[in-house]
This record gives sequence, C-alpha cells and structure tokens, in this order.
Amino acid sequence: MNMVSNESLEWAQLIFSKAKLNDPRRTKRLVNIAASFASNAGKSLMSSCPDPASIEGAYRFIRNDNISADDIAQAGFAHTDSIVRERPLVLALQDTTGLSYKHSVCDELGEVNSASDEKRSSKGRTLYAHSTLMLDANEEKAIGLAYQHYWYREQKKTGKQNTLQCRDRELKESYKWQNNVEEVKERLGDLSNVIDVCDREADMYEYLDYQIQNGHRFIVRAKDNRRLVGEHHKLEDVLPTLTPAGQYEIDIQQRGGRKARTASIDVSFTPIKLKKPQRAKGEKKRHCPLWYARNKITTTRVNCSGCCIQQSRSQMQ
Repeated sequence: MNMVSNESLEWAQLIFSKAKLNDPRRTKRLVNIAASFASNAGKSLMSSCPDPASIEGAYRFIRNDNISADDIAQAGFAHTDSIVRERPLVLALQDTTGLSYKHSVCDELGEVNSASDEKRSSKGRTLYAHSTLMLDANEEKAIGLAYQHYWYREQKKTGKQNTLQCRDRELKESYKWQNNVEEVKERLGDLSNVIDVCDREADMYEYLDYQIQNGHRFIVRAKDNRRLVGEHHKLEDVLPTLTPAGQYEIDIQQRGGRKARTASIDVSFTPIKLKKPQRAKGEKKRHCPLWYARNKITTTRVNCSGCCIQQSRSQMQ
C-alpha cells in the first residue's frame, strides 16, 4: 500500500482545491488523485493510489465525460497567475515535447507516424504538448505551468513548399508560439514583468514581428543567417564587429564521461533590423528592429585531481 505524504496533499489542495468541476466531490477526488501522483512520481495510477477504493474512484473520475480536462488545467493556471503577478521578473519558458504511443490509443491520434526514433513504426503515433513554464528570474525557481496546448497530426501536409509557407499563420503548427503568449496574456493582462524565452524553432519573422508590435519582452535563440536592413547584409556579417560588453561564469556539472567544469562566457550585443522575408504576410516595408546578443564561451576550467586545467574555446551559442 502506497502512502500519500502530507506535503503532497498540501500541494494538491493549493493547486486544485478551487477547480470548478460542478460538484465539490469531483474537486475532492481530483485533489486526492493529484496528491497520490505527487507522492509516487513516475508510477502508474494503480501503483500510486493507496487502496483499491482510491483506484476505482480515480478510474471513475477519468472516465466521467462531465469532467473537462480544460477545467482541471485552468485551476493550475490560475494558481500560477496569482504568483506571477506578485513577482518582479518572470521567465516564460516555451518548449514542445512529443509523447509517443504504440498501443490502442494510436487509433485516435491521426495517420502520421510516431516522431520518436525509438518507437518509430507504421502503427506508432505522437501526441504533442507545447508548454509555457513560468520561472522566477531572481530566485531561479519554477513557479508553475501557465499554459499547455495539445495536438496531433491528423494527416501529412502535402503540396508545394511555397504554398505551404504562404498559409495563414493560424493554420500553421508554428503558430503554437504566438498562441501560448496570447493565452497567457488573456488571463494576466499585463506582461510587463514577463520575458518570453524560446528556442530556435521560434526564429520566425511573423512571431518576432508579433512580439515587437505588441511591445512584449522576449528572447529567441537565432537559427537562420537572416537578411538585415542597413550596413550589414546578413546576420553573420555582424559577428566580427561585436566586442565583449561583459563576462560571467557558469558551473557545468559532470555528466557521463564529461568532467565538471567552469566556463567563462563573453557577452556582446548590438541593435539590428531584420529585413521582411518576401513570403511573410503583413506590411511590405515593416522590418523588425531587434537587439542581437551573443554568448561566446572563451575558456573552460576543468578540475582534475586537485589541479585546474584551462582550455580555450570559441563555441558560440
């Protein structure tokens, strides 16, 4: 029999006790299920519940068509919102993950094969989840999930590349980045204390333009050598002109055969203006004014048996 800790129960009550499920008994059941999972992270539902009655109750809850997954999620989002409003600076970390399946649920996940290399098969399917996780920038601690969007690929997109690229933004899978920002903004209203952080997949003109036009604060890791307006024709032409404006160090933990080390990183930045791509929709002459920042690892120090080994590096991020 698995026990539910008081700490897990307190957490579950804090997050889900105000869930609006049209029946207080459903909300109480939700709190108990969440507490069981929190106390037994990584285990199945049957292994997490403390007794047979809890298992049966959990399955009845999951199979109840009158209970909406969105209503459960909104309870968690609302708790995150209340904390975000009180913090001076918050990072909104966006990322996508794929949940790959090979059992009977695949029949409900479209016709596109699994995206997982390990589980790739003609029968495998993937459910995608694009999440926004809030992080306190000053305390460097997670606050909670602010939004999560699920979808699956019903059919493969076919046609000429130019035709696919010229579709309306809302019809593209890449709209997920903007959609998450819009959903969070609709609830919070004011995003002045929030910096949106995205990886290379979000390096798209339409998304960058949306953020700028709405006055949002954001960081997107550069992927393409984009065309610029002004003295330099391409983004890579700017790199030789940058001079370090500061330096900081980060400690990198040991992993596998790689030793723990300390990296010294130079930081440089400059204003740029991205030229609007021909296929991008919107005003023809509306270019994107941005700040381009570069982190460059200059040296690493590896601690080995009491001695310090310094290595020069020029890896750019």
